[in-house]
Amino acid sequence: MREAIRRELARRELARRRYGAYLELVYGRDWIPTRFSRFLAAELQSFLEADTGNAYDILVLETPPQHGKSWTLTEALPSWYMGKNPDRRVILVSYNEESAERFSRRNREKLQRWGPTLFGVELGGLNRATEFELARRRGRLISRGILSGITGHPADLMVMDDPVKNREEADSPAYREKLWGEWVNSLKSRLAARAKILLIMTPWHEDDIAARILRTERNVRLLRLPVEAEEGDPLGRAPGEPLCPELGKDAKWLEQFKGAYLRDPAGGQRAWLALYQCRPRAEKGNLIHRRWWRFRDAPPECTVQVISVDAAFKGGEENDFVAITVWGKQEENYFLLDCQNRHLSFTETLRAIRDTRRRFPKARAVLIEDKANGSALLDVLQREMFCIPVEPKGGKTARVHAVSPAIESGHVFLPRGAPWLEEFLDQWTAFPAASHDDLVDSSSQALRYLFDVPGVSYAPSGPPEEAALARDSLYEVYF
Repeated sequence: MREAIRRELARRELARRRYGAYLELVYGRDWIPTRFSRFLAAELQSFLEADTGNAYDILVLETPPQHGKSWTLTEALPSWYMGKNPDRRVILVSYNEESAERFSRRNREKLQRWGPTLFGVELGGLNRATEFELARRRGRLISRGILSGITGHPADLMVMDDPVKNREEADSPAYREKLWGEWVNSLKSRLAARAKILLIMTPWHEDDIAARILRTERNVRLLRLPVEAEEGDPLGRAPGEPLCPELGKDAKWLEQFKGAYLRDPAGGQRAWLALYQCRPRAEKGNLIHRRWWRFRDAPPECTVQVISVDAAFKGGEENDFVAITVWGKQEENYFLLDCQNRHLSFTETLRAIRDTRRRFPKARAVLIEDKANGSALLDVLQREMFCIPVEPKGGKTARVHAVSPAIESGHVFLPRGAPWLEEFLDQWTAFPAASHDDLVDSSSQALRYLFDVPGVSYAPSGPPEEAALARDSLYEVYF
C-alpha cells in the first residue's frame, strides 16, 4: 500500500514538473503517447520556460488535423501553465465562440480536477463559459473568437488555435486583412512583458496570418510537422515516414489516405499540401522545382563569399520587405550561408547590412540593386565596404532562368534545418506567382555574380570581385 502511494506521489510530482507527464496523468487511459506528442510536449515546455529577455516570443506550429494537436496543446497546456504559474494570465483565441468555449471548458475541468492536488490551486469565484480565475491568485483565463473583440487583462501566454476556418476564408483578401488588423491592433496590445505566443494553424495561404508573422516578427520560430516527413524533419523521420503510426496512421494508411485525398475533387493537391503537409504550394513551381535543391548540415569553408541585398522601395516599416542573403562558392558549387527577409526601415537596413558584414568578414563584396532605397544605401555604405551597384536590365523571370541550370543540376546547396528554410523554398517554388519574391531577387543576383567569380579553395591574392567586375558578361542575364 505504501509503495503504491509513493508511486502515485512520484507520478504526480513528475506531472507537475514535466508537461509530457502531465498529459499522461490528466488523460489517463484515453491518452496514447506518440513520438509526435512527446516531442511537442518537450518543445512547448522549453518554449514556455526559456527566459530570452525579449519583449515577447512567438512559436508558430503547423501540424495536420486529427493527429492529437488539440489534446496536446489547446485543451491542456493552459491548465498546466496556470497551475505552474498561478499569478499569470492566459488568452485563448480561436476562429469562433463555440470552439473558444470548448477550449476554456476543457482547461477548467483539468484545473478543477487536478489543480488542488498537483499545484495547490483552486478555481475562484469567476467561473463563466469562456472565462475563469484562480482563487486568491491573479491567474485568469479568457477564451474568445478572434474577431469577437478581446479586452481585459494582459496575456502572459496567448494561444491562437486555427484562426482561419476554411479555404474560403483563407482565399479572401478581405478576411486576411481583417485578421492581420486584429493581430496588429488588438491582440498585440494585450501582451504582457516577456509574453509567450503560440500560434497553431493550417497554412492555407502563402499570405495568411502565420506567414505574415513569420516575415515581420523578429523573435519568432516555425515548427512545421507535416503528416509525411520531408527532408530535414524536426522529428528525425526519414522522408516519407508518417507522423503518428501509434494512432494507426502508419505507412499503409498514409499511402491509401493520400491517394484517396488527391483523387477527391473536393480535396486535390492544394488541399493536401495545405492541410496535411502544412505547405500551401505545389511541389513544382512555374520555373523552379523544390526537388532540385540540395541540402547539407553544414557548408564547407568557402573562401569566396558575397552579400546580396534586395532593398525596399519605400522606407516605411509597413511597406516593402528587405532581403539579405549571404552566399559562398567552392569550385562550381554554391552554398546559402545566411538569410534575412523582414520589414526594415532605411536605418534598420543599414544596421542589418553592417551586422551581416561583421558576421561574414570573408564576404568582401556587397551587391545592392541600384534603384529605390538601394541607391541611398550605396551612397552611405560605399565608404565602409566594397559595395557593388547592380543595374539589372530585363525582368525577374529572365534572372531566374539564368540561374536555374545551377539549381536543377544539383550545384546549389541550402542549410538543412535552418529556421528560414521553408520561407526561402516557398518563395522560389511559388515564383513568379508568389506574393513576395524578395529572397528570389536577392539570391538570383548573388548566384549570377558568383558565376563569374573563380570558386577557389585558397586565399586569393586580390579581391575576388575584381575578376568579376572586369568581365563584360556580368549582367548578360538581364538583357
